[in-house]
Amino acid sequence: MRLIKYFFLLTICLLINACGASRKPKFVKSPIDNIITKYIDKNNYNVILADMDYKEDTDKYFHKYRILIEESKPFLTKEELNDTINKPTDVKIVNTDWKEVSPITFDEYKNDLGMTILSKKNGKLDKNSAPAGVNSYVGNSRYGEWRTHSNGSSFWAFYGRYRLFSDLFYGSRYGYGYGYPRNDWNDYNRNYRNKKSYYGSSNKYGTKYGSNTNTSWSKKPQTFKSRVNSKVSKSASSLKSRGYTSSKSYSKTKRSSSRYSRSSSRSRSGGFGK
Repeated sequence: MRLIKYFFLLTICLLINACGASRKPKFVKSPIDNIITKYIDKNNYNVILADMDYKEDTDKYFHKYRILIEESKPFLTKEELNDTINKPTDVKIVNTDWKEVSPITFDEYKNDLGMTILSKKNGKLDKNSAPAGVNSYVGNSRYGEWRTHSNGSSFWAFYGRYRLFSDLFYGSRYGYGYGYPRNDWNDYNRNYRNKKSYYGSSNKYGTKYGSNTNTSWSKKPQTFKSRVNSKVSKSASSLKSRGYTSSKSYSKTKRSSSRYSRSSSRSRSGGFGK
């Protein structure tokens, strides 16, 4: 009798564990997760979605990333800061090649082209999207200053030493001296930083922003982009209905690098972003 009860209880426990396991999300690992792991020892960096594409012949989605890694701060004079010839030595720029991403990841970031989609500041991760550079470099006197247009509006201008940021964040067609309006930065800093993604008061930042004119995606016909956006939304929904998710979907809150390292080692790759 005792043996029967033992096997009965054992069966119940196994069923409970199986049900619990089936409810756990099945993570689709992305190249962004790999970046977090690769630069786990770096305390300050930004990841920008530099480009995106879809290959119809293989039915695969792709991303390119630009990673800005902050190194030790140099001691520069005012003349050195205003120097437009020498490039900065305290920010390392890494441009990745094309990385395959899952439909879930592509769908999550389809409106974020040219934006910072991941940042790490003082060891804390922020997975919310924001206009490129606005969370780390704009408003930081180490890199530039607020200036005033002739019409009285205030904007951010990078020092000459960091003028390449103007091209990276705003696009070369805007020219040196162009910058984010102070009102936008104030809105982001007060209401969105470390809380939720920011696209501007009129949703002007992101994929449709003027700085993205030289990307592969921006050069695609609108019919192609509309078709891909519709297709990827359906594919992502299908995967989610089967229990798949991404680390961004699962948690948008900032984490310390050590906590993320432990959780990412347990996530499933799902065949993407290896």
